[in-house]
Formats: sequence, structure tokens, C-alpha cells
Amino acid sequence: MPSLALPTTDLDLLDNIQQRILWLSTYMIHYANHVRPNQDSIKIGGHQASCASSVSILAAYYFAAAGPDDLISIKPHAAPVYHAIQYLLGNLPAEKLRQLREFGGLQAYPSRLKDPDSFHFSTGSVGFGAVMPHFMSLVREYVADHFGYPRQHRFFALMGDAELDEGNVWEALGEDNLQRLGRVTWIVDLNRQSLDRVIPSGRAQKIQASLRSFGFHLIEAKYGSRLESIFRRPGGERLRDRIDRMSNDEYQSLLRMHSPDRIFEQLCTTPEGRDETLASLLADETDIHGLIADLGGHDLAKLLEAFREAETITDRPVAILAYTVKGWGLPLAGDPTNHSRLLTDQQIAELREQLGIAPGAEFDAFPPESPEGRVCLDVRERLGLDQPARRRQSVPARVPETLATQYKGEISTQQAFGGVLSELSRIPEVSRRLVTASPDVAVSTNLGGWLQKVGVYCPDNQIDYFGDRSVPVALKWKQGKHGQHIELGISENNLFLTLGALGVSADLFGEPLVPIGTLYDTFISRGLDALHYAIYNGGKFIVIGTPSGISLGPEGGLHQSLLPPSFGVESPLITYYEPCFGKELEWILLEGIRRVLEVPEGDSLFLRLSTAPQPQDLFPAETPGLRKSVLAGGYRLIDHSARAGYHPGQNVVNVFACGPMIPHAVQASQDLAGDDLFVNVIAVTSPDLLHRGWVSANRARMRGRAASHHLEQLVPPAERHSPVVTVMDGHPHALSFLGSAFGARTVALGVDEYGQSGSRRQLYEHYQIDAASIVRAAIAAIDEG
Repeated sequence: MPSLALPTTDLDLLDNIQQRILWLSTYMIHYANHVRPNQDSIKIGGHQASCASSVSILAAYYFAAAGPDDLISIKPHAAPVYHAIQYLLGNLPAEKLRQLREFGGLQAYPSRLKDPDSFHFSTGSVGFGAVMPHFMSLVREYVADHFGYPRQHRFFALMGDAELDEGNVWEALGEDNLQRLGRVTWIVDLNRQSLDRVIPSGRAQKIQASLRSFGFHLIEAKYGSRLESIFRRPGGERLRDRIDRMSNDEYQSLLRMHSPDRIFEQLCTTPEGRDETLASLLADETDIHGLIADLGGHDLAKLLEAFREAETITDRPVAILAYTVKGWGLPLAGDPTNHSRLLTDQQIAELREQLGIAPGAEFDAFPPESPEGRVCLDVRERLGLDQPARRRQSVPARVPETLATQYKGEISTQQAFGGVLSELSRIPEVSRRLVTASPDVAVSTNLGGWLQKVGVYCPDNQIDYFGDRSVPVALKWKQGKHGQHIELGISENNLFLTLGALGVSADLFGEPLVPIGTLYDTFISRGLDALHYAIYNGGKFIVIGTPSGISLGPEGGLHQSLLPPSFGVESPLITYYEPCFGKELEWILLEGIRRVLEVPEGDSLFLRLSTAPQPQDLFPAETPGLRKSVLAGGYRLIDHSARAGYHPGQNVVNVFACGPMIPHAVQASQDLAGDDLFVNVIAVTSPDLLHRGWVSANRARMRGRAASHHLEQLVPPAERHSPVVTVMDGHPHALSFLGSAFGARTVALGVDEYGQSGSRRQLYEHYQIDAASIVRAAIAAIDEG
């Protein structure tokens, strides 16, 4: 990796560049809000103050410190600063600056998939961007250990100090595997402000203590060169001590004072009275406001020194604490309420004049022949921006459509999942791409057999004291560089961030992986924001939620999930399945693996599994089209349509059942067979795909295009107004839409209360999802239909 260009950096040129970045990032927000036509007449928004505090940091990084293999996460509110830099480097056309927060234009916050200028990480939900580089560093180590990936990378994260209030940050730093990683650098934009207020005093010191406890090397860029030169004068330590001891509120109030005399008097007045030493020290200062605002996070020389020091630390993470002013260089600098404030037209005009921007040249870059323009061209070449961007590559891994496994007797889908993974371990070209992860529930989610075969990944090989000393254990826990399971602490956030990082390995490192994460279904909700972030960031992975529902039985309460089916139906870019039989699970999982490897634009996969054993003999004999129907979302398991006396609209009910409820629906159908009531059972493998297909077809028809959906194949025209009963071990909302598809009378059965301990039979009866309840629902539906 090339060394930093610090010794030859022209600070005057760099200052000119940062002033242009300040202007462009400020003006593009102003343009979006006050110049561009606004069809909705509501505030477009943007964060001029938050952008301004990070301008110097990003200018120093990109124009003097960045390397071609760096991967950096940008704090959400600094997106316009990044866009301004990419524009100056020729990586973004000028017209895009006029399209900030516009349909088809630049997104409000960094988007890896939607913005055209190549963010490495999406950010927006604060906290995740701070730690995602740690997880990507772990994935880089993984692909190096397993595939010989040769390129070194540095991983950076720019974050605001208030962002460190997010608990997920400290959850991530607690992971042992992440603490061992070097070449990860934080830059904390420490501007002492959050959205609503000045941050309480002492927060910076607490951040430092916490980071030290997690093994960080700390670099403080607190004061600028001008202040530090005064600190070195006789009596200068008194000034340092005065500023160090003042509260954040007092410091911010000084930034908002525009009278030099008032600032002078406030600095020289301490709780002990007037400090004549300070008064003498500051008596000849002509710009005392500029002096008090002279912070390290806006001193380009100090920032470059910090980046130089950070580059020398490779055995542990680094944090640069860059003290800044929120709104630096703008008239709202330091205002506690400046977070979403926008400059007025008059203030923009004054800033234009101050920065030497000619009217009509608001979006101009530097002329290529100018000294600044030549710097931009040199940086563009150094960063390799003319090289074609890496794109996700598909890997034809010859994933089989089916396995030779025969599922007999009673088997749960969780048990079948473990069996499929064990079988896949025997197919090297597939298994080498699989990597599992779990938040301390690997054994209880049936990964034990897989772990025995592949081991646990650790960047450093660990001594196996049990194995080396022949101490008998139920499960070998061998940890080393060639393991294919990542064991995490009890943190669902960390699981989903791990999956998200593994899931973009093909994009960033050229090595596609199939990440498979297991967790208790009910605890998906604890990491839901991280899961959405991982998907939005472009990760492709498989989530196994197991065990699920009140089928968990005696382990009641919040361990019995009811909400994940709703998440599965509602979430974009991840396809939800809930199989009942082993062969269904096998087909779905194999197809999911194939799509992760071979379909770059494909969805992630969510499989909701159960510990309830299911009679495998209910699964129909394999016929042409059965696998296709299973993958499409469902099939007719019990079909009475060919029987005599079958009259839709009079004596026919369609029961749509999902997962472990299918045997109970079959039993209900059999119980009603003698009552001249024909109850068809439709096995729903994916409520998500049925809903998605129905909605998509309706949208196409609204535009005058012919379209069909899988429900129309499951329910022939003659039956479409027949009553419907839906039943699932989860919230009934996830299937209740089915009646709407054809305007049929619907009774939706499911669990819409928190669970409790009991046997499955007791719980099914209590929550009315057992066979008897399905019978009553079918009778009620036909009577009222």
C-alpha cells in the first residue's frame, strides 16, 4: 500500500480545497431547499451544520491520506460532503449535485446501492456505520484465510460523537474476534452536539475510557496549532486548563458570542475570580473568537499528523478524536439548535462572497490547469478512480436442486435443516462457500453436526485443550483460521451485521460467500434494525429463525414468537418461507444457496423453522411441478375438486395452512369429510411470495399489462369465491390477505397474544389453531359465506 503523501502536502492548496468542499456541500442543500422547484412545498431538509463539522476531516483524508484499497463509512449527515469531494475528483457529474434528495437523484443519506458515486457502506440508522468496518475487516481476514485473498485494506469510519450513544456500537466492540483486528480507524467528529442539545460534559472522557477498555489506540486532535502555540507561552497552561475544565455548554456559549470583549471577560473570569495571568496572556489577541474556535478537527496539519500516526498502528483498532465545531465556517456555527437549521438567502450570499464564489459559478469545480485542479487529478489517479468498479460476480457452484435424503417418520424442520447442512458438507464446491454464524445458540439451533465437520473460525488458531488432552466432550469446539462458523456473543445486532458484512464479500473482495445465520425466531425483533440495515446495504444471506411460535411448548412467554411472519411478508429484498416437511425445507434452502451464489440481484432468504416433529408421510409423492410450486409459495395438498358433489360456493372451503399447522388442517379436512363439506388444504410455503405475487400482478394490471400470480394457480376460477380459512403458528395478519385476493369470506386463525408455558396440544387449543378450531372456522365460514 502506498504511504501517505503527508510530507509533501501543500496546506494552502488543501485549505483552498476544503473551502470549496464547504461551499459545495452547503450550497447543494440550499439549492435543494430554496432554488430548485419544490412540488410538495415542504422542507427538503439537509444538515449544513453537521456537514460543516466534518469538512476538514474528509478533506484531509481524501486529498492526503486515503489509499486505493481503503473502505470508509461516512456518517449519515455528511453525505453532501462526500458528494462534493467525489464531484471535485471527477467521480460525480455536476448535475447530480442539483439532485440532492430528489427522485432519481442523490439520496438523503449514504446508500451503497442507490447513490452513483460508490459509497462503501450505506448509513442512515446511526451506530451501524461506526462498526460496520470492523465486521468487514473480519470478513477480509476470513476470505484471506479461506481463499488466499491477497489485498490489504484499511477500514475507516467517520462518526459523530453523539452517534456513540447507540448501544449497538458497544455491543459490537465487545466481540472478541473484532478486538483482535488492526487496520481499523475511527474518526470521531467530536462537535459536542447532538440533534437537540449540547452533549453533557464529560462525555468525551467517557468515550476515551471506553475505547481504551476495548483495546483502541487513541489519538487526540483537540486543539489547533494557534491555540497550542499560546499554550507553550508563559502562563499558557492556565489557558489550556481553563478550556479543559469548562463545561460543554460554556464552551458553546463562547462560540456564539460575537463581541471580543465579552469572550475576553468570560475567559478571564473563573470561579475563583478574575485571572490576571489569563488577562495578560490574551491581551494582545486580535481575533479571540477565532482563537477559541481553533480546534484540532479543523487544523489540517494536526489531522494529517493524526492520520500519519494511525497508519503506523496495525495490531489494534485506532480512534482519532477530532474536536470540531458543528457548523464550522457558517453563521450558525456552535448554535445548540443548528442541527437541521438552514442558511437564509442572505447568509448564502454572504458566504458566497466570503469564499470568492462568482454568481453563476455555484457548482463549478476547479479548472483542471489550476493548482487545486491538478491536486484533484493526482488524487483521482492515486485512488484508482479511473479503474472499473468491482462488481458482484456470480459463482456457478453447481448447487443441486435436491439431495438423496429420504425423510421418514416424524421430523421437525429444524432437524431437517441440520441434516441438509451436514449433507452439503460433503459437496466441496458448495460447502467451501458456506459460513454460518450464531449469537451463542449454535447448538440449540441444530448447527452441532455442521460444527463438528467444519470447526469455528477465529483469526488466530486457538489451542484445543479438550481435544489435545483427550477430555471427552459432547461437541468438539475447534477454533482456528480454517473454521467455517463464526460464534458471536448474545447479540442479535452483531449477528445481522456479521451476515451483512459476509453478504457483500463478493462485491468488496471478489469472493462470494453464503452466510447462514441462526437465532431464536422471537429474537429477530431485537436485531430488526440491524437486519434491515444489512439488507439495505446490499448483503445477500440466509436467516434461520428457529425454534418458532407457540409450538415451542413449555418454554413459553416471549420465547414463543408471533411477529416474525409479519416481518417476513412486509420486508423487501428478503424472501420469507415457512416449510412443514423436510423435503420442502431441503428444496428451499438449496435454491436459496444457489440464488445467493448465482443471482447477484436476488433476495436474501428468511426461513422460519420449528421444533415440532411433522409426519413426513403427509408430503405428497414427488410429481412434475411440485418443487416449482413449493418454491413459488404453495401447493394443493388436499384437493377434493374431482369428487362427486363438489360445488364451490355451496360446500367447499379452502384452508390455507402454514408450517406446523398443516397436519392439523389435514386432520380438520378429514374430520369434515363425512359432513358433505369439502375442505381443501393448501400448503403455504411462503406467505411472502403469495402476497408479493398478488400485489405485483395487481400493479401490472393497473398499468394495462397482462399479469398472473401463483394464487390463481392454487385456486381455480370456480373456487375463488369459496370461503377461506387461514391458520398459522404466528400472527394471523400474515395470511389474512388471502381472502382479499378473490373477495372471499375469510376466517383468519393464528396467535395474536403473548405465549405461555404448556404442551403443544394445550397451547394449540387455547389459541384456537388446533384441528377442532379449524373445523369450527370452516363451518362458520360456510354458514356465513
